Amino acid sequence: MKIAIVSKLWEPTSPESTGGTGAAIGNLVNGLSARGHEVTLFATGNSKTKAKELVAVREYPYANDYSEIQEFDNIASAFKREEDFDIIHLAVEHKSLFFSGIGKTPVLHSIRYGEFFDQEMEILKKYSQENFVGISEAIANKFKFLNFQGIIYNGVNLQNFPWQEKSQDYLVFLARVSPQKGPHLAIKLAKELNKKLIIAGKISDSDKEYLDKHFWPYIDNEQIIYKGELGFNEKIELLRNAKCLLHPIENIFEAFGMSLIEAQALGTPVVSYDNGSPLEVINQGKTGYVVKNYDEMIEAVKNIDKIKRKDCREWVERMFSLDKMLEAYEDLYNKIIDK
Repeated sequence: MKIAIVSKLWEPTSPESTGGTGAAIGNLVNGLSARGHEVTLFATGNSKTKAKELVAVREYPYANDYSEIQEFDNIASAFKREEDFDIIHLAVEHKSLFFSGIGKTPVLHSIRYGEFFDQEMEILKKYSQENFVGISEAIANKFKFLNFQGIIYNGVNLQNFPWQEKSQDYLVFLARVSPQKGPHLAIKLAKELNKKLIIAGKISDSDKEYLDKHFWPYIDNEQIIYKGELGFNEKIELLRNAKCLLHPIENIFEAFGMSLIEAQALGTPVVSYDNGSPLEVINQGKTGYVVKNYDEMIEAVKNIDKIKRKDCREWVERMFSLDKMLEAYEDLYNKIIDK
């Protein structure tokens, strides 16, 4: 097949991307290319994949800037060349819906995010009969009015995630350092249990007030350590040696959580708040714990040694392999093209 894939401009698209969508779509592009498909990727210029062609409207992802114009220019670039493709797959949430009905090439819209403003919800409802794919059952249940043609979990290339049986004695928080992601809860837990905590993730100027009050005062780089935003190899080493990954998201809906399957692939169990998809991504009591509140998170971390690291790896091999994801997308693309 000749496939156009339009990715977000918030992060580079690559299997080694620090962003969930960038990593997931990077895996998809590389996997489809390896299976003989001709993939044209529309993403940032610093994206690194095996796509036949990369089309970029900007070189680097947004930092503290954002351009609605470039967002739509990125999408339009694919539709202007629709005759070159058998299908156009858009992983840019609701923005691609504005192009619905333009041209004749079959189109698939990914929903990879769970929080939309009122006007964005109106757009989703207006174009609800377009072809959609979700990345979790939780997404499909939250947006039941959308015409989902399939639910396909993100997959990882397990060759890039060498698991190990033993861990070191530290906890890890790996996400954007913002109030929505709950780093303050991870810090509170580490202090209460007297555990070493290593935090890694990007920081935004827009969160300065929160960071100055709830984050920076606790970073002593002895017990509570902040590493900044890590490269892929550094991230792998941090995750695979951790006692467990803390994922205390309490204020936003988790559509999937790439870091959850990456940690488990490396043998590292996960403790996550129950907010969206974690009960699908974590095998409760076998590869980690999904909790409802802070007190339950404390108890889960106290019992984390009951989790067998080999079970974490085998869970990802069974549920979130790259081949499983690729086969599902190939079947879905053919279904939409035939329809």
